[in-house]
Amino acid sequence: MFKSIFLPLTLRLEAFTHLVPVPFAIYMASITQEYSLSEWLLFLTLCIMSGTLMVLGGCLWRYFILKKISNQFEILQSEKQKDTYIIGSSSKAKELKLFLYRYPFYEGFIIILRWLVGIGLIFAATPFFELYRPTLWTTFILYLVMIPPISFVAYYFITENAFRNLFKLPLIRPIAIEPNEIPKFDYFKRILVSFFALAALPVTVLSYMLISSVNGNLDVQNPSIHVLVIGIIFIFPLIFVAYLVAKAVRQGLGETSHILDELSKGNFSVVSMPSSGDDFGQQSFHLNRVIQQLNTMYTEIFTLNVGLESKVKERTLELENSLEEVKKLKFQQDGDYFLTHLLLKPLGKNQVSSESITIDFFLKQKKKFEFKGREYEIGGDLNIAHNVLLQGKKFSVFVNSDAMGKSMQGAGGALVLGAVFQSIIERTNLSSSTFNQSPERWLKNAFIEMHKIFEGFDGSMLVSLVIGLIEEETGFLYFINAEHPWLILYRDEKASFLENELSYRKLGTKGLNSGIFIKTFRLLPGDTIISGSDGRDDLLLFNEQNESNQRQINQDENLILSYVEQGKGELEPIFKVLTKNGEVTDDLSLIRVYYKGNLETVSNADVSKSYQTAKKLVEVGNIDAAIDSLQKQILTQPITNKRFHKLLAKLHFKRKDYIEATEHAQVYLESHPYDLSFMELSSILLRKAGRLDQAIEIAERIRLREPKATKNTFHLIRLYLEKENQIRAKEILTEWETQFPTELERTKKWKQILRLKFPNILI
Repeated sequence: MFKSIFLPLTLRLEAFTHLVPVPFAIYMASITQEYSLSEWLLFLTLCIMSGTLMVLGGCLWRYFILKKISNQFEILQSEKQKDTYIIGSSSKAKELKLFLYRYPFYEGFIIILRWLVGIGLIFAATPFFELYRPTLWTTFILYLVMIPPISFVAYYFITENAFRNLFKLPLIRPIAIEPNEIPKFDYFKRILVSFFALAALPVTVLSYMLISSVNGNLDVQNPSIHVLVIGIIFIFPLIFVAYLVAKAVRQGLGETSHILDELSKGNFSVVSMPSSGDDFGQQSFHLNRVIQQLNTMYTEIFTLNVGLESKVKERTLELENSLEEVKKLKFQQDGDYFLTHLLLKPLGKNQVSSESITIDFFLKQKKKFEFKGREYEIGGDLNIAHNVLLQGKKFSVFVNSDAMGKSMQGAGGALVLGAVFQSIIERTNLSSSTFNQSPERWLKNAFIEMHKIFEGFDGSMLVSLVIGLIEEETGFLYFINAEHPWLILYRDEKASFLENELSYRKLGTKGLNSGIFIKTFRLLPGDTIISGSDGRDDLLLFNEQNESNQRQINQDENLILSYVEQGKGELEPIFKVLTKNGEVTDDLSLIRVYYKGNLETVSNADVSKSYQTAKKLVEVGNIDAAIDSLQKQILTQPITNKRFHKLLAKLHFKRKDYIEATEHAQVYLESHPYDLSFMELSSILLRKAGRLDQAIEIAERIRLREPKATKNTFHLIRLYLEKENQIRAKEILTEWETQFPTELERTKKWKQILRLKFPNILI
């Protein structure tokens, strides 16, 4: 290996040195230095001696380096023959391979050092032989600018080209090298350095000749000859360097093309081995990665193709088995859905029978499923309606609810709610104690009972709902909204919300222990109430003005009001309007409550005339005559003139006939449960008549409707104190102070009044 590379490489390198830099140096010296013949002979002798030392030094250094490389190859070869060499893991082989990548740089830097030493020796020896001239400084500096760059370029390319075949040797070819381990000298730097080296030649010559001309040292007698000589000297390095660069590019492209050609033939065992630190050497690393990936893919594809048919059958069988398992699981799941559907169906019935109230349901669950050839739906929305009797009056109760969660989770919540509410209805119909409850008390107790059940699930099952209770005779509505969309009133073809603020969180929310109150509203004949789950608002709207047919989720909670008006307060038309304007993205449940009103009427003129007559008698102080007049009117029209009982109650109150007053007050309140101020008066009348339990009942009803009614609250505390129920009195007082901390002055005032009435009781 040593003989095959040392002599050819040395001849090429030294030949370039003597064909390009040396003629340049001799020519420049001949035309600029003024020496006699003997001085010229002496100067040439000095140059030859220095050049000889340069050549011998370079050859000697190269000899030892290449000899060392050759010895390392021989050692590796002997280790391989003794089976002590492991391909890919030998550190010696890797070090040798990395050294071969770096060697062209060593040759390039050594030639620069050789020129510095050689020119320096000549310059340093001129004073000893009386050959020193001041112009030698200029010559020395310009030589260093002109000769080392072109020498570095030539030596690097020549050496790199000579070492390319070494990388193909079996001893080092398989050694894995990372891209960052070899010195990178890409073509951007190569061309830049080459152009600089070539440009330095004419610039240096021109500069030298101009300086010599100014100093009067330029000896040019025949310009044509000098132009010819300079041209020949310039053309040779230009052609030579261009050839070296082009050859390096061609070799790199040739190696890459060879690899790609082998790949195109399906030979994925080929390996691209980088033989230089240029761009093609870097591409070799990437090509090897690509080849490795292609080889892996080819192997996998080949392996798959060998047993493709059997594997297709095997996978098909696996898929069929998996599909069968999925079908079984789907059938079991649909069976669970169907069972839940069957359980929910009787709970979500409309069992209202009334001449004055009509209740309609609409329910569309998002989850659809098929069981035994029929399609069903399941979800968390639930509509319920029943009739109940409370204190001898007929009420219609409705529930519109939405259990949180999808499919089975929501249906589970609806199932629990429906079962609990059905239990409440059954207990109301069977229990005399429940039967005698006021509508406010019944509604509160039902709400608390349902909440306690869901609170036991520790927040994992929440339900929003509206529960309403309508007195059929008067159309008076009692309701509670637990974070459900607001009730809608449809009156005179206009829709509006009955509520404007959130009252309670969903059933099952922690912390709902006290402060429950009942909202009320008086329905007029022809009024319609619409309750719906949040599916009515969760619409994926279609924007007709958008050409891209882009949809967006509805953010306007008032949009449902326009849909109710367009649907004329009827459920099916409302649903059609909803689906026309967008896609329903959640379960949707709607309840419509229509109040027809009481058909019994009386002439307003007759009522007004009788009432005015009684009022005039009161004004003149003839209370007895006024009472007689009103009682006669009641006897002639006992049903329609219940409002006269209100005035009679007040007149008997003035006469301090409290028992008679309470009788008339109760008759009036039966037909006018919405008259809150008269309820307060009735409670006072009952207290004065000694009927404390009835007084407390009415005061509690008022407190459920209007918890902020200060006068009624402290009137209720007083009633409990008179009943010697101090625990309940203090409980109400504590709730009042907790809920309304800003009412300090009123609280202080009423406490003082109570202390005067009950000095022995600590409040």
